[in-house]
Amino acid sequence: MMKNITAHYNIYFNASELLRESEINIRSLHKDDFNEILAIYPLPNEAASSSETENLNEVVSRANRIALEKFESRWVDDAFLLLAKSEYLKGNYYNAIEYFGYISSNFPEEKKNTIEGLLWQGKSNFAINNYELADSILKYAYAKNLKHHRAKLNAALAQSHLYHQDIDSAIFHLKKAVGFTKNRYEKTRWTFILAQLQERNNQPKDAYSNYAKVVRSNAAFEMSFNANLARIKLEENASGKDFNKIATLKRLLKEDKNREFKDQIYYQIANTLLQQGDLAQAQEYYQTSAHTMPGSQKQRGLSYLKLAEVNFDSLKNYTQAQLYYDSTLQSLPKEYPGYQNIVIKANNLQYLAQRLTLIEKEQELLMLSTLTDEAREAYIQDKIKIKIEKEAIKKQENTNQAFVSIPEASASNKNAGSFYFNNPLAMSQGMSDFKKRWGNRKLQDNWRISGSSSANNNAAAGLANNLGGINNNLATQAESIDSLKADFLKTVPLTSEARMASLNKVKTARYEIALFYKDVLDDKIASIEALEMLIKDYNAQDEKLAEIYYQLYRIYEQVNRQQSNKYKALLINDFPQSIYAKAIINPNFNQNDQAALDALTMKYEEVYALYQQKKYTETISKIDALAAKVNNYPNLAPKFDYLKTMALGYAEKPQLFVAQLQKIVDDYPSDSTIIPTIKAQLAYINENKTNFYSRPTALLAYNPYTQKENAPVNQVQLYIPKAEEDEKPPLTVAKNINTPKTEVKPEITKDNIAKNIPVKEDKTVIKEEKPAAIAEAIPKASPEKTAIKEEVLTAKPAPEKPAAIAFTTNTRVKHVIIINIKNANINVAKPFAELTKYFYSKFDPSTVNLTIRTIGTTDKLIAIRAQLNNKDLAEKALSDLEKELPSILNLPVNDYRKFVISEPNLLLIKDTESLNQYLNYIK
Repeated sequence: MMKNITAHYNIYFNASELLRESEINIRSLHKDDFNEILAIYPLPNEAASSSETENLNEVVSRANRIALEKFESRWVDDAFLLLAKSEYLKGNYYNAIEYFGYISSNFPEEKKNTIEGLLWQGKSNFAINNYELADSILKYAYAKNLKHHRAKLNAALAQSHLYHQDIDSAIFHLKKAVGFTKNRYEKTRWTFILAQLQERNNQPKDAYSNYAKVVRSNAAFEMSFNANLARIKLEENASGKDFNKIATLKRLLKEDKNREFKDQIYYQIANTLLQQGDLAQAQEYYQTSAHTMPGSQKQRGLSYLKLAEVNFDSLKNYTQAQLYYDSTLQSLPKEYPGYQNIVIKANNLQYLAQRLTLIEKEQELLMLSTLTDEAREAYIQDKIKIKIEKEAIKKQENTNQAFVSIPEASASNKNAGSFYFNNPLAMSQGMSDFKKRWGNRKLQDNWRISGSSSANNNAAAGLANNLGGINNNLATQAESIDSLKADFLKTVPLTSEARMASLNKVKTARYEIALFYKDVLDDKIASIEALEMLIKDYNAQDEKLAEIYYQLYRIYEQVNRQQSNKYKALLINDFPQSIYAKAIINPNFNQNDQAALDALTMKYEEVYALYQQKKYTETISKIDALAAKVNNYPNLAPKFDYLKTMALGYAEKPQLFVAQLQKIVDDYPSDSTIIPTIKAQLAYINENKTNFYSRPTALLAYNPYTQKENAPVNQVQLYIPKAEEDEKPPLTVAKNINTPKTEVKPEITKDNIAKNIPVKEDKTVIKEEKPAAIAEAIPKASPEKTAIKEEVLTAKPAPEKPAAIAFTTNTRVKHVIIINIKNANINVAKPFAELTKYFYSKFDPSTVNLTIRTIGTTDKLIAIRAQLNNKDLAEKALSDLEKELPSILNLPVNDYRKFVISEPNLLLIKDTESLNQYLNYIK
């Protein structure tokens, strides 16, 4: 009796309240798209789940006390339900399925919880897109015909029918769900979805009735607002009118009941205008939404976010976009889904902007190169004319604004008929205009005197100067236009080489943008769009396509297996000899080529030594002789090319040297070891063109700072200092070269597919006080060996003889403890709970994460992650666990095994065969 009381009131009640709190918080951060049918059971998004981790871990700790310590109480099944729901809200759906399955099979006498376990088991299978199994489980629960959870069960069945496009059955079950539920949130949401389905199913009267119920309910503004819009639309359609959404929204603005929601209505008007392509009007309404008082802080942030996106994506006004992104981050709550992506994009806006601007500019120049001379000149003339007109208008607006600030006594009585202070919008706009004109003035007598007279005098003086200078401007305007036209014409690529160089710039920028979306923003859709657009720029035989196909194969592998297989087939069929195809086909690609790669690395050491000895001719000859072998290892190719270019620099003219550097940049756009240094050098040379191009050779064989007396007269001196061999200075990047601030995840690319060889590089920072100096960075190969990223070593083994997997031997990376249950049909919910409790007591719960994976039809793995940053720590933790493991698992010793594995190697365990290979590997 006492155990029941303490389990319920001391533990279960508090844990239930914590769970309910987390559920509400996660639900509040969900963002619905009202242009689509809403989800009946929205999934918790990753950002929202992460923000509730601490709370949910506390629920797990409390529930485990009941499940594992108060096991004689009547609340054990309820405790397991708490554990299961916590895992679901964390997004650990496989763990949740295990717990819910345990409840439904181990507590048959607890009929209410058995049905709830089956219901949530079905929802968890929805979450992992296992709709067939979910449908089977839900139908089994429904067939029991019990009174428990009838509302939720019918709603889940409706969701299953929606997946199968059976709208009639979905409507049938959703009607029942709405009728059964007593929960206000569920009733409102499901009624709205029911109305959406009825509208789509050509049942306007029923849809209208349900939309009206939502409007009359206590629904959140956005749902009520969209229900009202849909209702009005149905009304107007029934009367034969064309539905005008903007006019309807403006009518809603005038209704007193919407006074508190004006900022959101303005936002909806702006969204509609944006969909219609009216960017100017849309921006005005977003601004109004952001400045409407009273208004919510979150809505202000959303309005600024839209303004940032419009300026960035559509208007290409990157400076303005940056300001709006900054305002967005100040206004939006940090828990807002996607907040971190906004931070990353705002921080790296210049990186994207530079590349997008370059693409736009080069495409325009390429277009001009196809025109006739007359058409080209006319286009440029018009472009310059438009630019001059815009500048004149802007200048005039500034002048007018200055004069408007001159106070006119008579102006104060112009609009006495309408009381200003009754209009919040006018007050907001007035405050904004006041600050623009006067700044933050202290409220005091004669507040205008301090700045008004000087402002007016300056404005008047400026106007006088403008009027006096008109004749001069007219006289010089023609000369200015001719000069601008001549400068513009010089940039048009008129030769085939120039056009190719321009196109290469576009290709490189697009590829860098695609990788930025993939690796920095983790935006797979945007990355796919950029890469697929890039394919059109290459002919079918271009080897660069192999790299693009490989990237698409990898990205699609996570979102669309069919498309992934398409690009995998294209890669293997069109470029079978490429390193990318080899990495997919042969998991031992790295090991097989290791000897040849080691030999080539030694050759690089030898050539580098010749360069250090200033034997430049011999350096060039050796590199030329190795060209065929180097081509098989693209990560080494840019290093060899750069070393050769530097050697040639002591004999070549500056122009040829610069052209060679640019060629390396064009040939290896995604290289991260050499290209940043070359770009820095090119940027610095460009800033010092006159001095650099006046020298007899690009590089000088003496130190002008210690041997000035030997320098030729009037010769610009350039010394490239060497970094000490035992130093590894940071990569030199010129101050105007911007790269993403977020570290890009390592990935197999053209530069590291074969082997990522650490290099000793000469990367001395360019000294500002010696403008002629430029840093030289010659990579020095290191004897350290690192294997290619193991993720690619997962090719399907041939049926007759599975290919051996090349597991990594790196012990200094994060490791995972694995408990391998040899029977996949055994439910491990209870041992899973025991293990969770054990590791929560040994480590900080916020660092602990246990997951369940089924491997094939034979094995179930419990993966335990904690602060196990290397193999030694993982083995010690496993050694400590072994003493208690038999009692925790309560299984015969032969039914399980335990081991530690590195995170990279765990990625390679895909099926029973790969698991067995690893077990043999660690014997």
